[in-house]
Amino acid sequence: MLSLIESILILLVVAIGLGEVLSLFNLPDVVGAIVAGIILGPAVLGILRPNDIFSAISDIALFFLILQIGIEASAEVFTLNVRYMFRSALLAFLVPLIVMTVGTNLIFHRSFLESFSISLAVGVPSISIASVLLIKSQLIKKDVGLKLLGGVAFSDLIAFVMLSSIGSTISKVGGVAASLIAFVLLLGLLDRYLKLRSEGVIRRAENFMERKEGLVFAIVIIMGLAVSSLFEYIGITFVLGAFFSGLVIHRNTVGERVHGILMRTFHRINSSFFIPIFFSISGLLVTRISLALVPLTLFLIFVTAVLGGSLSYLVASRTLKDIRPSSAVGIFGARGAVGVIIASISLSRGFMGSQFYSIALVVTVIMAITFTFIFDFSIHGRRNAFTGT
Repeated sequence: MLSLIESILILLVVAIGLGEVLSLFNLPDVVGAIVAGIILGPAVLGILRPNDIFSAISDIALFFLILQIGIEASAEVFTLNVRYMFRSALLAFLVPLIVMTVGTNLIFHRSFLESFSISLAVGVPSISIASVLLIKSQLIKKDVGLKLLGGVAFSDLIAFVMLSSIGSTISKVGGVAASLIAFVLLLGLLDRYLKLRSEGVIRRAENFMERKEGLVFAIVIIMGLAVSSLFEYIGITFVLGAFFSGLVIHRNTVGERVHGILMRTFHRINSSFFIPIFFSISGLLVTRISLALVPLTLFLIFVTAVLGGSLSYLVASRTLKDIRPSSAVGIFGARGAVGVIIASISLSRGFMGSQFYSIALVVTVIMAITFTFIFDFSIHGRRNAFTGT
């Protein structure tokens, strides 16, 4: 039997290696990590098997991943273009989610809980994939890029709130919603307070970073853990706590320099260890999908890709004027970290079985590859139009 260190070594080497190979084709490296877990796990070779230790490591990795996503998003992303944000979340995310849930429940005769959880995992866009695509294309530096990111981030937020409400009574959902609203209001007040005193806060943050850089990172991590623990206490997944705590840390509150150092450090830690570990461990949980579930898998892919893609195109063509609608489709259609996270939490809480979890990850891989290609083709086509080639 392999030791924990040997198991992590094998996971990292294969996950990072496959990620690098896929990155040569402009594909997300997280797909390589998921495939690495599938290959090494019980579904194929059976070299490694999921266990409680892997589950604990996965939770730690998930915390750091979501904290970075929150820091990347910042509160400003949600206020730049409210109209696009709501339209994209309503049409491109919620409508396909409803269609998939109803179809899985009525056509394929699955319970509502299982139908909803698989549809939520498959149908949600991913801010991690969106961020990578927008950064690589330089769209992140433009208003249209931030609008796209806001639409994806808002949809992810709705998905996490929905996930927290699964299996709860109406009174508990109401209590959770009230607690969440109160926390968001407090977060908004804190964010506004920090912005009003941004010069002093930024100056102190930069001075503190120069003298005790390690302590600054410790404070950020402790704050994230504290908020995550609070969210778990009131019955909300710790994922939302990590995300919201990250929103407070942006350029207007800690300064460009400190924010840059924090982002680069978290990116290095996550990209070199936590991201490949989390997604490869997620891949270990995949089992072989039975032939009887292939029609359901194709149904989920069709609704997500065709209906979701068409509605994304419609919203972008009417709302965004500085980008091809097909580029917006590529951003909103790509699946990644958020869907895998929702599937992992749903599996651990018993909302779905291992077969449905496997379907969620397979669809995530297919959608990530397909829509990344769509986005890349759309962007290159636009560049060629400008250069005349």
